[in-house]
Amino acid sequence: MFVEAFEGSWFDHPFWRASFLVETEEQLLRIRSASVAGLRIDESRSRSASKTPPRSLEAPDRSKAPLALAAKRLHAKPSFGAPHRKTAREKPAYRAECRRAKKLIGKAQVAVADMFEQARLGRAIEARQMVPLAQAVGRSIERDDKALINLVRLKEKDAYTYLHSVSVCALMMNFARHLGLDKAVVEDLGVAGLLHDLGKIAIADDILKKSGNLSECERHSVRGHPLAGHRLLESAASVPEAALEVCLRHHEKMDGGGYPGGLRGEALSLFARMGAICNVYDAVTSSRPYKDPWTPCEALTEMASWEGHFDPELLERFADSLGIYPVGTLVRVSTGELGLVMGSGGNASENVVVRIFFDCDLLAECQPFELAISPAAENPRIVGRTEPGFWRFTDWESVRRRVLACSSCRDQR
Repeated sequence: MFVEAFEGSWFDHPFWRASFLVETEEQLLRIRSASVAGLRIDESRSRSASKTPPRSLEAPDRSKAPLALAAKRLHAKPSFGAPHRKTAREKPAYRAECRRAKKLIGKAQVAVADMFEQARLGRAIEARQMVPLAQAVGRSIERDDKALINLVRLKEKDAYTYLHSVSVCALMMNFARHLGLDKAVVEDLGVAGLLHDLGKIAIADDILKKSGNLSECERHSVRGHPLAGHRLLESAASVPEAALEVCLRHHEKMDGGGYPGGLRGEALSLFARMGAICNVYDAVTSSRPYKDPWTPCEALTEMASWEGHFDPELLERFADSLGIYPVGTLVRVSTGELGLVMGSGGNASENVVVRIFFDCDLLAECQPFELAISPAAENPRIVGRTEPGFWRFTDWESVRRRVLACSSCRDQR
């Protein structure tokens, strides 16, 4: 069945997408165990029912022989199967969208640079001019949610100030779509991404481009940009409330250690929390005058370790929206296997390296081997994160440590 939408808040269901095709028993069990009032099924997008009698969809019984055998294998000498090579086939639509996205990024850079220049000259901000740009970014994401995000991450140091706004726009819209927010809200958050750093016009270029440590006075200047941007946007016409909120609060932290307001926890809106995540992710994965970029896996791994900085549940949802996960995350692969995320791969570090170690059909471990999975690949692809408890790993931490420490694993990339 194709789930078109869940009733109620996205916080009440365990999926990062609001609409998707139910392809596995695991997905069905997660829907049944979730606190949702109901859902809508789109029959036109559902697959035809098979004539084969359906398998039982009840939760597996620990006492049944196959699972009991699998549990024994997990804590005894592993039963190794022969590793097999999986070829990642890139979607043709991805390549086509990359070509479109490259042109869009060029136009977006010019538009954002012009907006910053107009603000420097003291002219009124025309937020309405940013709406078509946000809409174009949204259409690119709808066609393929990886192409533009992957390309804009490769921005040069000199282009960072303007393309950072374009990147945050794309990340916010992609994130909002995966949270199932209304289309109008998604568009407003795209505009918010484009406008969130407008206050940086009040910071001298030599401070923004400084490669060394900032002085106390320089740090004070940088920390003033959210308020400066908010004042500019308050005086402009037709600025979405979401843009005002993200501009003012994108440097706040969940533990109250951020600025300018030092707000904490529930005092921070959903938009503020989203903005903080998208802003930092793009900053740390970009080449800057004072640091080399982190890979996407490195960035999410580090961000997850910063206790009190981000909303942890939202950060997980953000990782799901990108299909990129912190190192050590248990994921299910479309080939019917489980693996642990090991890091990034590929020339631009856009691939996710997964160490495969478990066969879901046999319910047994196999000889570990690694796959570098492209975000644009049709197969194999990462279906999503999964819970160790569902697979009856009774001592998951010991299994996880053993797989991560495996030194004889074969590289199938």
